[in-house]
Amino acid sequence: MIHSDEKVRQMARSLLPSKHREAARSAKARIHRAARQEARQELAVWMKAGDMEHDLPSLAPWERKEISMEVRWRRDGDKVMPFIRWATARTRELRREDRLSHVRSLLPRGVIGEHALGHVKHTTAFEDPVEKAWRNRYWLRRQAQRKGALMDRGEQARLLRALIQEPDGQRTFNRFLRERHTWASSPRTATSRPRGGIPPHRPLLGLHDVLPFLDTLTRHPWGNAVRTWGQQEPPAHWVRLFLQHFKAHRGHIPSVRATLEAEGLMSSRPLGQPCFSGQEPRTPPARPSAR
Repeated sequence: MIHSDEKVRQMARSLLPSKHREAARSAKARIHRAARQEARQELAVWMKAGDMEHDLPSLAPWERKEISMEVRWRRDGDKVMPFIRWATARTRELRREDRLSHVRSLLPRGVIGEHALGHVKHTTAFEDPVEKAWRNRYWLRRQAQRKGALMDRGEQARLLRALIQEPDGQRTFNRFLRERHTWASSPRTATSRPRGGIPPHRPLLGLHDVLPFLDTLTRHPWGNAVRTWGQQEPPAHWVRLFLQHFKAHRGHIPSVRATLEAEGLMSSRPLGQPCFSGQEPRTPPARPSAR
């Protein structure tokens, strides 16, 4: 058996091999790639229409939120229970107020020790019940605020009207719906389609068509404020996805298009070029002359 300092170091290092490390690396690269593409789109638009001396390019939304969510998801893949059981057993005879500081003194300094301490400080044996109650109240309040900020029919109509006012906004939105419909109707997605099938493609025709367009969307029986996107049937899911990107990017269509292209939800063809569901037709070769 391993004892003393070597045991402490071994327990701290046991948390490092995450089960999600390969997927986390690819997700991190995807997030940074999308942010760079958004910045290039912003700069390209500013170089065409901005004043070099007075105007400043608008900042593309930073990927801090996405990176934080990815870090949290990766940390959920750490194997933490052996370390938590070991730390709980080592501090069983101590007061609750002294347990965390004792474990901190045992762990090695640096990234490994801080990483291990971050997993154990919110467990039942180490956390102060008063602080836990206050944190739960904070998250309940934040949850109530987020619930009030979710999209309803009125906000969707307002965003659609603002979308139409933007240059290439309506064309980008209709193209996104058309490409999503083409992808969902392909044979490879036959097993994941809803029971009623995919409804026919229905584009947004203009300002006069905002409310009739929303009437064609299938509403969830729990209401429009349902959080689980997977429980919404297309095209309501696609409309909400596009509008959430449109809202997050402050109505900037190039940034929305760059994000959707980076996520693989939209092709990178120019807006004027037609999009084919299959292989594009080729021009047949000319017949040889009779000479």
